[in-house]
Formats: sequence, C-alpha cells, structure tokens
Amino acid sequence: MKAKTHHGQNANGGSSSDTSPSPPPSPRRRSVGSLSFCRRRLRSKPLFAGGSLLSRRKLRYLLVLPLLYVSGLIMCVGPFSALVGHTPPPPGSLYRSHHFFQRLWDDIYSDNSSAIQLSSVWSYRRRLKEQKPCPNSTAGQFFDSLGPSGYLVVEANGGLNQQRSAICNAVAVAGLLNAILVIPQFEFNSVWRDPSKFSDIYDEDHFISTLEGYVKVAKELPQDLMERYNYNISNIPNFRVQAWASASYYTEVVYAVLRSQGIIRISPFANRLAMNVPPYIQFLRCLANYEALRFSAPILALGKTLVSRMAEKSTITGGKYVSIHLRFEEDMVAFSCCLYDGGEAEKTEMDLIRETVWKQKFKRKDRVVSPGQNRVEGKCPLTPLEVGMMLRGMGFDNNTSIYLASGKIYQEEKHLAPLLEMFPYLYTKEYLASADELAPFQGYSSRLAALDYIVCLLSEVFVTTHGGNFPHFLMGQRRFLYGGHAKTIIPDKHKLVVLLEDRNISWKGFKDEMEAMLAESDRKGLIVPRVSTAEAELASQSAYAFLTYQSHHDISVVQQPISYTIAMGILFLSCVVFTLVPLLIKTKPSKVSRAVIHVEGMVWTRRHVCLGSLPNRGCRHLSSLTSPAPATFAVEHAILRPGQLNSPLFMAVMDFSRIATLLRHCGRIRAFNPGKAFHCHLIKVGVSNDVFFANNLISMYVGFWDLEDARKMFDEMSERNIVTWTTMVSAYTDGGRPDEAVRLYNLMLELKSESPNGFVYSAVLKACGLLGDLKFGKLIHEWISSAGMESDTVLMNTLLDMYVKCGSLSDAKKVFDEVLYKSSTTWNTIISGYSKAGLMKEAVDLFYQMPEPNVVSWNSVIAGFADKGSLHASEFMCKMHSKGIKLDGFTFPCALKTCGRRGLLAFGKQIHCYVMKSGFESGRFTVSALIDMYSDCNELISATNLFHQYSAHNSSIRDNLPLWNSILSGYVVNEYSSAALDIVSQIHMSGACMDSYTFGGALKACINLLDSRLGLQVHGLVVTSGYELDYVVGSIVVDLYARIGRINDALGLFHRLPMKDTVAWSGLITGCSRTGQSWLAFSLFRDMIDLNLEVDQFVVASALKVCSSLTSLGIGKQIHAFCTKSGYESEGVVLTSLIDMYTKCGEIEDGLALFECATERDTVCWTGIIVGCGQNGRAREAIQYFHEMRKSQVKPNEITYLGVLSACRHAGLVEEAWTVLSSMKLEDGLEPCVEHYNCMVDLLSQAGRFKEAEKLIADMPCKPNQTIWRSLLGACGTHKNADLLNTIDKNLLANLPEDPSTYVTLSNAYAELGMWDNLSKVRKAAKQVGSKEAGKSWVEITS
Repeated sequence: MKAKTHHGQNANGGSSSDTSPSPPPSPRRRSVGSLSFCRRRLRSKPLFAGGSLLSRRKLRYLLVLPLLYVSGLIMCVGPFSALVGHTPPPPGSLYRSHHFFQRLWDDIYSDNSSAIQLSSVWSYRRRLKEQKPCPNSTAGQFFDSLGPSGYLVVEANGGLNQQRSAICNAVAVAGLLNAILVIPQFEFNSVWRDPSKFSDIYDEDHFISTLEGYVKVAKELPQDLMERYNYNISNIPNFRVQAWASASYYTEVVYAVLRSQGIIRISPFANRLAMNVPPYIQFLRCLANYEALRFSAPILALGKTLVSRMAEKSTITGGKYVSIHLRFEEDMVAFSCCLYDGGEAEKTEMDLIRETVWKQKFKRKDRVVSPGQNRVEGKCPLTPLEVGMMLRGMGFDNNTSIYLASGKIYQEEKHLAPLLEMFPYLYTKEYLASADELAPFQGYSSRLAALDYIVCLLSEVFVTTHGGNFPHFLMGQRRFLYGGHAKTIIPDKHKLVVLLEDRNISWKGFKDEMEAMLAESDRKGLIVPRVSTAEAELASQSAYAFLTYQSHHDISVVQQPISYTIAMGILFLSCVVFTLVPLLIKTKPSKVSRAVIHVEGMVWTRRHVCLGSLPNRGCRHLSSLTSPAPATFAVEHAILRPGQLNSPLFMAVMDFSRIATLLRHCGRIRAFNPGKAFHCHLIKVGVSNDVFFANNLISMYVGFWDLEDARKMFDEMSERNIVTWTTMVSAYTDGGRPDEAVRLYNLMLELKSESPNGFVYSAVLKACGLLGDLKFGKLIHEWISSAGMESDTVLMNTLLDMYVKCGSLSDAKKVFDEVLYKSSTTWNTIISGYSKAGLMKEAVDLFYQMPEPNVVSWNSVIAGFADKGSLHASEFMCKMHSKGIKLDGFTFPCALKTCGRRGLLAFGKQIHCYVMKSGFESGRFTVSALIDMYSDCNELISATNLFHQYSAHNSSIRDNLPLWNSILSGYVVNEYSSAALDIVSQIHMSGACMDSYTFGGALKACINLLDSRLGLQVHGLVVTSGYELDYVVGSIVVDLYARIGRINDALGLFHRLPMKDTVAWSGLITGCSRTGQSWLAFSLFRDMIDLNLEVDQFVVASALKVCSSLTSLGIGKQIHAFCTKSGYESEGVVLTSLIDMYTKCGEIEDGLALFECATERDTVCWTGIIVGCGQNGRAREAIQYFHEMRKSQVKPNEITYLGVLSACRHAGLVEEAWTVLSSMKLEDGLEPCVEHYNCMVDLLSQAGRFKEAEKLIADMPCKPNQTIWRSLLGACGTHKNADLLNTIDKNLLANLPEDPSTYVTLSNAYAELGMWDNLSKVRKAAKQVGSKEAGKSWVEITS
C-alpha cells in the first residue's frame, strides 16, 4: 500500500518532483494513523438517532465518564496516600535488578530448552517502497559563474557520528555557498579529548576525489591566509550561526561575509543546516555521508579482522553473533543522575565526576534531579545485568556469541560478572585484537568507536541500550544492508525496569514479556523514522557504505528464492534493460523474484558503455543508470527469457573496472564461494582468458592465499602483461615463497616478454631480502641504476631494506645517501638496520639528522639500546615522552627490558604507572614485559601478583600463552624450578600448544634441578611437538645433556641441529670442561673461530675456565689476545675469567695488572683476585684486598671468605683467620660451612693448637668430614701427638673403611711417631682393601 502524500509533497517529506533529494519513504506510525481513523469514524456517525433519543449503545460510553473523571483526578492530585505524606515510589523507579537476578538465577541457568536460532530471529515481513537515498539533481545551482566565494573552515565537534553529521552539513554548506571546503578539523574537540586528524579516521583522498565536480576540497589553507592569521586556525573569528538555519540565511547573510573576507570559520558545526534545502544541496549532504566518508585503511583492515575473528568464535551459531552497544561508562552513569546501589560511595564518586566534567551544570538552582523519575522514563543506562536478563528472556541461550561495544564500564568487575555468567562467550575488541594491533587506536575514542561500528554493523542482531548517534547511524545503514530491516533490538526501558522490580513475576512470565518485546523490535525494524524530526534521522537513512557485506563477508547475495548466477545476471541486465524490452515482449516471459547484490563501492552513474557484441550498435550514452545505493543494486520482478543469462548480451554492457573491483574485493575479504562463482560466470561468457580479467582473477586467488590456483590461472594465460608478472612475483614473496618469486622473475627475463618496472623490482628485492641473497640483490640494483629509476623513492626504500636484511650496511648507507627525496620510511629503515646490528653510534647520529623523527624512529633506537642492555634506552624513552610523542605498545617492552637487565626497579615501577595511565595495561606483551622486569629485579612476588591479576581476566592459556611464558621465565631466573615446572604442567594439561619459549623455560628448570628424569620427559615433549631441530630449543637440549654429564648424547644432538646458536656451543664447551674432556672443549672453541661463528663473552669465559683447570698458560694468552681484538676484555665475566686463569697458572702479576685495570668490580672479580693471591702465597695482599672490598660496599660471599681463610692457612695467620671467621656471621650474616671449618682446623692443627681445634670441631653445627680428620692426622705426625692420633684413627676407619688413601695417611703418621705395631696392622689392613691408584702428571709442550 502506497503512503499518501499531502500538500504537494511526497511520502519522503520533500517535493513531489522526481528529483526530490529526500531520504527513502517512512511508513507512517501506527498510533497517528489509528487516531486519525478513529476521528473520522466519530464524525461519520451521529450521536443521536432521529435527532432526539440517545442511543443505548452510546449511553454505555457516558456511564464510563465518571470513572474517567476520577482517574484523571487521581492522576492530577495523586493517590490518597500522597495527602497524608506517604507517597510510595512509582514502579520501576528503584534499581532492584540484582535481586531479581539472584532470585531467578537457577531458572535462568537451567533454561536453554527454548533457545532461539540467530538465523530465525527476524521473521516480520513487510513490503517497502524502493529506497533511493541520493537522487542527483543540479537544478537550482548558482554562483558557479562567479568562481569560488572563499574558504570554509569547519570544526567537527563531538564523537564519531557527531563528527560525521557535521562533515555532511559542511559539504552541503560549501556547495550552497560555492565555497572551498578545508578538510574538517577534529583536534579542537574539548570533551572527547581525541586528537585524531581527519585522515586518521577517514580516507582523505577518497573524500576529495568523490566530491570532485560537486564541492572543491582543500587539504589546507593557502600560505597567504595562514600568514594573515599567524599560522593558527583558531585565530580566524568564529561566525555564529543559529542552529537549523535556513538555506536563505546562508545565501543572504553568510555568503556576503564569506565573499568579503575570503574565509569564514564556523564552530561547532553539528546539526547546523535546516532540512528544507534545495534538492542539489540535499544530494551533497547525502553524497558525503553515503559515499565520500569511508574509514581509513588501518580502521577498515582491523575492523575486517575483528569481524572475521568474531565469526570464528561463533562457530556454534553458524558464524552469526549478537552485538551490544552498552552505554554504561562512568561518565554516562554520572550524566544520567541515576542511582544503582544507592550507597554513599557511589554518590560521592558520581558527584566528583559531574563536578570534574560538567562543572556547576548539575548544581544550578533551577535544575531538579530525580533519579527515580529518570529511571521510569527510560533515561538511565541499562546495566550489563539488565541487558543479559533481557536477552536471556528473549530466548538467546548461553551458547550465543556476544560482541560488547563499550568503553570502560563503570565498576567493571562488579557489573560485568552477571553478564558473563549468562553469556560466557562474550568478546570485546580488546579480547579479539592483540595489544599491538590496538596500539595505534588507543587513546583515540573516535577510532575505537569506528572499530565497534564495523563489528556491530555486520552482526546478525544489534542491541541498542541508550540511544545516541551511534545506534541511529548504525540502524540506518543496517536497513540498507539487510533488505530494509534494521535487525535491531530496541528495548522498551520503561516496561523493562517495571518488570525487573516486580517481586512476584516468574521467569516464564518475564520470558513472555521479553518475547513480546523482541517481536515489537522485529516489527519496528522495518519502520523507517521520519526525516523531519531531526537531522540525525536523515543521517541514519543515508549512512554511507564503507563496508557492504552481510555477516563476515564483503559480498553477499540476498535471494528470494533465485540462484546466485541469476542474481548476477540481473545486475548486468539492469544496465541494458532498455535494449532488451523490445525483445522480451515478443516471448513468454519468466518472472524472476527480487534479488539484491551487495558490492563495496558499486556506483552506477551516467557513463558511455560500448555494446561491442551487438551488431550495428556502437556506443550508447546511458544517462539514467543510477543505482538506489552505491552498495546495493536491486531489480524487482525483472522479465527474462529462458537462457538469456548466459548470452553475450550481458558482456555487451559490462563495466570492466567494476567487475575487476568486485573480483579483487572477493580476494581481500576471502569470499571464496562468490569469487569462484564470478570466475565460473566469466568462463561461461568466454572472457576469462582476457588479460584484464585474468589478472584480476589471479589477484583474487592471491587474496585467498590460494597460490596453486593463482599459478594455474597464470600458466593458462595465452597473453601476459607486466601486471600479470608483478602480481605473481608479489604473491610468492608475500606468501612465504621468495625462492619461487625469484625463479618466476628470472623466467620473465628469459622469455623477454616484458621489461621490468618499479613494481616488479620492488617485489623481487623483497624476496632477495627474505632469502638473504645479496648477490642477486646487487644485480637488480645495477638494473635499476641502468634504467634510471633512482628517483623512485618507494623503490629505493625497498632496495635499502634489502641491503639491511642481507646485513650489508655499507651498501645500505650508499643507497641511503643516493636517495634524492628521503621519506620517513627511508630514515627509519637505515636507523633500524644500524640499531639491529648493534651499531648504536651510527644509528643515533642518523636519528639526530632526521628532520622529523616519528614514533617508529624513536622505537628503533630504543630497541637497539635495549638489546645491548644499555641505559640509553631509558634515556631515549624519557626524551620521547618529554617531546610529547605518544609511547606505544612497542616502546614499553623495550624500556622494561632494559630495566630488568640493569635492575632498575624504581624506574620500572614508574613505567608501570605510566602504562596503567595510558591504557596499555591490558596489552599481553606489555604485561609480559612487566612480569619479566619484576622477575629480573628479583621481585618475584610482584611478578606473580601481576600474572594472577591479568590471567584471571582471561582463563584461556591458549590465548594468553605469552603471559604464562613470562611467569615461567621469572620462576626459572629466580631458581624456583619446581614452581616453573608446575606452570609447564598447567600449560600442558590445558591443551595449549607450547612454543619455543615454553620449552626453553621447562628445559632450563630441569638444568637448574639437574634432574635427568624430568629433562628426558621434557625432551620427549619437544620431539613430539616438532621443536627438536629448532635452534633455540635444540641448543638448550644440548646444554641439558652436557650439564648432566651425557656428553656423547649432547654431541649427537649438537651435530643434528641445522642451526647452532651460542647457547649450544657454550653449553657443550662447558660440559666438556666439567667432565674432564678439556681438549675436546678447546677443539670446539677453535671450530667456532675457524667457522667465523659469533663467539660471545660467555663462550670465551668457558674456554678460559678450561685453561685454568689445565693450567695451560700458552692457550690462555692466545684467548686473551682474541678477547682484546674482539673487544671482550672489558666484559665483567671475561675479565674475571682472565684473572682466574693467570693466577691459577702462576702469573699473579698479570692477574693483579688486569684487576687494577677493571673499572667495575663485582663480588666475583674481588673473590677471584683474593683467591689468586692466596694460592700464590700472597696472604697479606689477599687480606688487604678483602678489607678494600668491604670498604667499596661490595658484599663478600661464602667463596670470598673461603679464599681469605685459605690464604691465612697457607701463611699460618691464625689470629687473622679467627677474625675473618667471626666476621662472617656477625657482619655479613653468612653461616660458615664445613669447608670454612676445615681451613680453620687445618690452620690450628698446623700451629699445634690442638685443644682449640678439638673445641672448634665439637662446636661445629655440622658433622666433621674426612678432610678435617686428615688435616688433624697430618699435624699429629708433625707435632708428635700420639694421644690424638688414636682418636682420629677410629673416626677415619669408621667413616672410610674402604678408602686406600686413608690407610696410606695413617701409615705415614704412625711411621713418624715410631708406632711400628700400629703401622704393621694398618699396612696389613691396607693390603686387604687394595692398593691406591698411582697419580698422573703432564707436561705442556710448545713448539
């Protein structure tokens, strides 16, 4: 039924002209129509029959009048209780939803029997008139002959959709005044604090190109105007324009000012232009909203990714999901003046927010705040609990996937928990995207809102909870996407709050009410709001289509009930229907039901179309081919003859560029089935081998990551051009097959079919970089130079990147110097190359030469310093912050890495605070870096608390593995190996796939425990998981076997590794030296040097320890020379090993010289020189160094004390030894162990002070070992102490009856004392035990 029009206007509210620019027709509201109908009925029948008697039927209505009067009196005066001062609160005015939830939770939890299917939620059907949002008209334009009237500067205030409304009006005003529109400004926003620029949110170039021919758009003001206003747009005076000003006001008042000043600034600009404007101006507003405003590439890319991931999470419901726009943020709750828990804390918190954000707005005397009334009238935001109750009542079960579009929810932990209980499959953009993916959008509310907009747009069900521009725009666009149905649940909030406060209602009764509410939303989904109410309603009807695909596809065909191929035929047929009408009327037609095809960017406008396949037709001018929407082309009841879809007539009017766009679009969104269908159709009509279509088909298959079909298409082409070759070479490069890309490029050169251009060179250079093929890369460089392409900055950047990836920084620097126009990418590539190579001096020099370093430049330098463990990383981060450059998810981990390595706990905590304030605390990699920092600073409790805090929000180990790996590493670093293995067990039990970091941590825990059984079990997991030949994991496995003494197994694993890192070499060298295979260790060290492998300070230290154990001075000096050449001499671990080597080889002077040269002396370094002095008979110097160590605030350890006591023992310094032993516990809190007591007992016994020695042994907290008894035994022989000898005899023989050396020591002591009888007994017993193995010695021969 057609809607009636009045006063010469059509149903849209515009004029009756065919060129009316009004939005699509709105069905009239039921209430208004019913009222008019009732009034007509009352007027049509008389109240009196015969003019004198009252009809009995009418008399009944009069009897009701007293009741109506009483009811009205009560409504005006109030109930009787109000007269006595006891007015009960109206139903629904108090928040009781949490009580309702607790009372009925058991019923809710158990009720999944009547779950609604997402595919059948919307069942209401209603025929709508075809919607034409942007009918073009140029009637009424003026000013064109006078030229542009000036520049229009616009500030778009508000959130995402308020900005969009402002921009659309700005375009309309610019067209009305014939002004040049300057790209709108967002950064003056005073409420949302979003400093985004226009190009950050929208595709600026697309905006300008779409409006070309309608409105002139400039990116910035001319230099003379900027100079006039001191290069500050805010200095341009504001022109105050009344809201909803008419077109005549702009043309008569504003135009005159603009013409005289040459520039005008209007701010704020939201909802400024009246609806009653000329048709061509209405068209401009619609064109801007519908076509020109398209989200920027980063937003579109991540938005598509989120939709795809949401569909993957919704496999239970067939890839369909429900989206909820929840307005329960802290500021929204405060602004609504509603009460929830009603506590004093909530009131204080809300008052503070209102005072902070809105100042005295809520404290005016004329402002009356009534929370209960606000709730009854539906002005309070719905809580997550209320939304969940509503949806469960409507029939959505706990398997429904929910996307929550919201900001920071007020008291999130408290209010979100019930919703999670009802819908465990609840996701947000923070969950679906990683912290690194969201990092560019954090802190920018409009960009984050755009991401939510995309995901909500493509949901099967959209739930709006509190109105606003976001749902209005979204519902309008959803109507265009889904055949005129908004597919939106709009809750009746008044009804809902009353029901939730009803203590007597059952769950079944509540469900009945909610199902009725869903049915009402289904009905209203097809009712288009009337345009005249507000400009926001206009925008909702003509919301632009930046993405036009249902569910998670960019291309969808809505068929009722036609096949996909027929739908495609209708699309093509619509272009030539005027040529087919004479033919169609001669045959019996077959009716085709309505088909709607959605294609991104399908804009059918007037154009010349060649009908090449029709005889004697030539080219026709199709002036009336204008689609109802750029993304929707609908043909209703088209008349086709059987078999016509496959005729060449369709190809006669093909718009090649649009079909190509469609094919590439299928590839971008991986719409496999529609893409295949297009391919099949092109084959049927015989054009699939055309080089233009074939190239786009290859591009489509590349988008599917289907390189086999792409290559098959490539091989079947009879004709190829440079685009064909470029597409395939790029596909192999991007698809991880750079070797095949190089082979294909060489094939192109061999066939001499095409000459390479810059695009081909870029693709093959990228492949060379991935392969590390420097030789071939240089050859391409020569070809580029000979072709004279050095001025192509993009190509030169790719060449520069190739040299960096191949490690040839000298060539990279030459290319960098040759680039004429260096972009930020050029600078960042070379800076990153030097930083990754550890050449920080060169990187910093280039950084300071860069005209305007951006966040990538800063992060590259910070990462380079962080890899070296330099404090400059922290310094650069501070500089970056002070210059106002926003730190991101890459900056924080690098800075925290430096803090962990250097033990800068205080600075790390400062960064932690900054992370929380910046909103990066939810990023997995940032949290992992924080845990690593606390672990490296020995703050394991803080690290553990942080881990439990963030792992509780996401119980899925599989999705949060980096976090678990970080705490695992923390336990290993702090030698809590058992706890580390418990973490590994939990990861394994969860079913998560362990990665190289997990296996590395598990193996290191086994190394710390020296537990071969557990190590073998972990090794088995490594093998079954396919990580045995991973160079990181494999190297640690080699180290494990070397540590537990299984050198042969370690060598076997070592030789099987395809890549061997420093850990493998170092572990094997250390293991060989520990098991006495010192010469094998030397051999491995030489192999490393001969193979030009990277030898780090730890490998050098291991080799020096082998020299120390063998006292091989010659080899030690050679290694020292190698250290000097390699720059390792100043490294702490190498310097300590060199001192140890020289002192143990008897070259104490060289050891002392090295020690004096050391700038930083730690405990190990001091201990090394003290022990060395003691071993070389310089006890006094050892004691002196010990005291210097104490003065320098370096704390000695147990080994330090052992070295001092050993030095005292060699020199016979008893008193000094007593002093040292006493200070060990008193001053440093160290408990002496048996080795310390052994030194003291030996010293006392050699001095003949046997009583003190015996007392010390008796007072020892530990049991004396054989070394102590043998020390006493040797002294008894020297000092002729026969009485003590008998005691020692009994203890030694009791503890070591099978040790031949014990009998030899006793025999010597008895011989010195002349106790021959005892000597003969001991020798007789020794013969029964066996003879002692002869000692060995060696001599190092040098040539």
